Amino acid sequence: MTLHLAGENPQFPETVWRLSSPPLVPCLSLQGRVEADVAIIGGGFTGQMAAITLREAGRSVVLVDAAEPGWGASGRNNGQVIPGFKWNPDEIIARYGPDAESLVAWGGGAPGLVFETISRYGMDCSAVQKGWIQPAYTDIGAQQIARRCAQWDRRGAAVEMLDAAQLPQMLGTPIFQAGWIDHRGGSINPLAYARGLAKVATGLGARVHAHTTALSLHKDGAQWTVECTGGARIAARQVIVATAAYANDMVPGLAKSMVPVRTAQVATAPLNAQMLKTILPQRQCASDTRRLLTSFRISPDNRLVMGGSGATATLDHSSIVPRLHAAAAEMWGHLGSLQWEYAWSGFFAVTNDHMPHIHETADGVICALGCNGRGIGLSTAMGKLLAERLMGADVRAMPLKPIPMEPFAFHAFRALGVAVATRYHGLRDRIDKSRSS
Repeated sequence: MTLHLAGENPQFPETVWRLSSPPLVPCLSLQGRVEADVAIIGGGFTGQMAAITLREAGRSVVLVDAAEPGWGASGRNNGQVIPGFKWNPDEIIARYGPDAESLVAWGGGAPGLVFETISRYGMDCSAVQKGWIQPAYTDIGAQQIARRCAQWDRRGAAVEMLDAAQLPQMLGTPIFQAGWIDHRGGSINPLAYARGLAKVATGLGARVHAHTTALSLHKDGAQWTVECTGGARIAARQVIVATAAYANDMVPGLAKSMVPVRTAQVATAPLNAQMLKTILPQRQCASDTRRLLTSFRISPDNRLVMGGSGATATLDHSSIVPRLHAAAAEMWGHLGSLQWEYAWSGFFAVTNDHMPHIHETADGVICALGCNGRGIGLSTAMGKLLAERLMGADVRAMPLKPIPMEPFAFHAFRALGVAVATRYHGLRDRIDKSRSS
């Protein structure tokens, strides 16, 4: 990845995830020239899962990251492993046709791949698969989640609606009207998962290099050459670009095919015993239906961690943090004041259609981005899918197929656009709430 976003500190932020994560395996910067079957650019979930899949099949791999594995969105998010996409299953079918049932199943099954990978390799990342709850605090939201739950239920997913009596017991707050739970979901320490993937990849023989920025990519005969900082270079037959929101101009058009949106997380001091008995006592995780949604969960060390988005690359997270604090007070103010100790942020990639994208930009070069806030499951699944494609998987059998790269509409005005959209969505949320009161 390239540290090009305005105001982004190249040092890893102080987050609660660092408190309970194992140290990163040694990943020295790349020196000189190396060869591999596949070069991977980006050390998040996608790049590392691709490296693991390729090494298990005997392909040689060199992975480089401009900072370190897990530095970007992979190590900074709320840690919720959520099934599916932004869109409901029936909306996916309406958009892509009946053959897209495989896409629906792939997205819904992504958390299963995450927890299976964690179990298979014995990763220590505080994995809890007790379900993901989506509560609604308006009539409109309640109707939306009822449709979503019914559509997944028809497809055999382990889901159920929650009534108004169950929600206060499960979430610790009376403000929501309805909710549903998807038992496929869960939570992890995302930084520990990213570092666990790095440990597995290097253990399988992948060469993983931190503090090595990929600068350019060009073809030399039958091989691609990735030019990196410090004069290092990788010669490889195939290349995976998995930089997501941190893309640079190495692949023409890639950075302009999405908008990087800042997401912030805040965390309290460890909660007292009464709060732990009240707020998510069974350790599910949750994200509400607001347009400016709020995510919340309990961390492995008993802190309340809340997340939300709404700023672009030109802003810090100072505008998001107060909104998260206010949301917490609205939900749990009756339990007493919360002591906030941490705040941090990072970027995720948003695409025009709010779907993940795969692009085959040249013979042997494949790119992926755009998990749109559901990156733990989808990024892991995309890494496996990219590796399988480079090893000869038929594109017709891919649940998520490569598409032509297109620029994000009005990309040059992305900062203004996200700022306007944030205010508009906040206004719509308030209007919906007033109509439901």
